[in-house]
Amino acid sequence: MSNIDSNILCPACNGFLSPTVLSCGHCNIRVEGPFQLNEFATLPPEDLHFLRIFIQCEGRVRDMEPALGLSYPTIRNRLTQLKNKLAVGLESEVGEKPKPASSANATEEVLSRLEKGEITFDQAMKQIKKGSK
Repeated sequence: MSNIDSNILCPACNGFLSPTVLSCGHCNIRVEGPFQLNEFATLPPEDLHFLRIFIQCEGRVRDMEPALGLSYPTIRNRLTQLKNKLAVGLESEVGEKPKPASSANATEEVLSRLEKGEITFDQAMKQIKKGSK
């Protein structure tokens, strides 16, 4: 049996397809109806890989650095982004709004962009100072 990406789009309207049939490979029973995917099933493969590494490293970001080949600030930034994605899914389930990212998260994002060479040191300092006000 092959895995299927849960983010498949409808070829007619580009809406997300959802599962409607579940079957047992042992007794061949089929259950049909509308089924809702959980928030993890709708994550793209790169986010699922990131979560697997996170679990394998038991949440220790320092251990994730060599496994992913990413810096500490980049991993923290990815964790924040993933947390916000999952919070949006939670918001639609329970009606809660995700909390805004803190200034520390914004600083981590700026540092990550600096590390990637997307911005200069001076630009990073300006953004960090602007965010702390």
